[in-house]
Amino acid sequence: MASLIAGGDASSFSSKSTLQFLAFEAAKTMSRLVALYNSLSDDEFFKLRQGPVKSCGVAFLNSADESYLLELACKEKLEDLGQAVAVVSRLSKKCIDEELNRFEIAYQKVTQGVMEIGNFNFSSRNVGKNIKKMEKYVNTTSALYESLVALNELEASEKKMQKWKISKDYFNQNITFQRKQVVHFKKVSLWSQRFDTTVGLMARIVFAVYSRICTIFGPFVPSLPCFYIPRRKALNMKVYPEANYCLLVDKDKYMKQASKSGPLMKASKTKPRSAEVNALGFQIPVIRNKRLIQSAPAGTVGAAGLAFRYANLIIMAESCFHTATSIGEEVRENMFEMLPISLKRALRRKLKGKWGEESDGGQGLAQGWKEALEEIIGWLAPMAHDTLRWLQERDSEQQKLNAKPTVLLLQTLHFSDLEKTEAAIVEVLVGLSYIYMHENRRERLADGCFWL
Repeated sequence: MASLIAGGDASSFSSKSTLQFLAFEAAKTMSRLVALYNSLSDDEFFKLRQGPVKSCGVAFLNSADESYLLELACKEKLEDLGQAVAVVSRLSKKCIDEELNRFEIAYQKVTQGVMEIGNFNFSSRNVGKNIKKMEKYVNTTSALYESLVALNELEASEKKMQKWKISKDYFNQNITFQRKQVVHFKKVSLWSQRFDTTVGLMARIVFAVYSRICTIFGPFVPSLPCFYIPRRKALNMKVYPEANYCLLVDKDKYMKQASKSGPLMKASKTKPRSAEVNALGFQIPVIRNKRLIQSAPAGTVGAAGLAFRYANLIIMAESCFHTATSIGEEVRENMFEMLPISLKRALRRKLKGKWGEESDGGQGLAQGWKEALEEIIGWLAPMAHDTLRWLQERDSEQQKLNAKPTVLLLQTLHFSDLEKTEAAIVEVLVGLSYIYMHENRRERLADGCFWL
């Protein structure tokens, strides 16, 4: 597959057909690939291991097992890459170059361990140049899209003015300028690029990204193909000591051993690596058709379908905590109605049980609840925000050409233990009830309870 591996000028391909309207889908795919490429650098992987994977909320509600969490991250990145591969495969069918036309087969051979992927050097100069080209194409194609939308609006206004017999002299200059902008961006964007040029560019990044995923996640996901890197190449790689087939450059920064502690809730589902490896040193991967979002184990928030609801509820509670003196009855009712019946009953039981413990020194009790809630909300709210951000980013990908996801599913409530999450929510609502009772005496209910 010389056309895929070569780092030369992509303009050498011989296709005469251009993308035109398919440019927008290609731009979305390029944006996805660029985001994936950037997220797999040494520094980003180090941040992932020391940030989200080690965060208090993720460790308590999801798992404290680093290997399990990194396996989730790997699966999500492979899914993102798979969506890009599907588009590249479709576009490759329109290529003239026979090797590009067989891109889908080549990718399958790589993932099955039949084709050597060590040739796709993630950090090579040519890959860096291709990434910059893709970023430029994404920006110019995005500008083309915006210009087309603006032109469409101007032309619609022009037709209305003709219908109403209003002078359109004012619009002529703007419309003429906008049409010139469209012509310009069509020339410099993916609109005028050949299928061979575009597919050749994206295919090389696909293989570079896949080889990088195998490199950095291999020690945590045994089903990934394993491959051996020559010592001369390993000298330029910075990963971590778990990858014993390469050397480290910055040991102090990257020599962080993977956590071997068991998970708080769900254990990793991966099977031990088989000793059966083919002649090239590849492990044949286990094919998983189930999407990551559908694989939340029983007993998790995601499996119960409550991630979005609980995220909104937690964010509302966070807002109430920071504005406790102005909590309205409507807001309280809305929060209460967001609770499942079982959680409503649990909240009421806990409130009735604790309310009898109140004494005249309730102000001190409220202050104690403030300190407790500040700590709980401190690790619970970020997960709620990340849950909504994850959904928004995936939804925005349908709207924008240059959407770049920044949150992984492991950072959200999707894989959180349902019992622990609900217990934390009840604790927050009970605390808010105490705080409200002592800081809003004029509006407190007859029995002094926030949600009774």
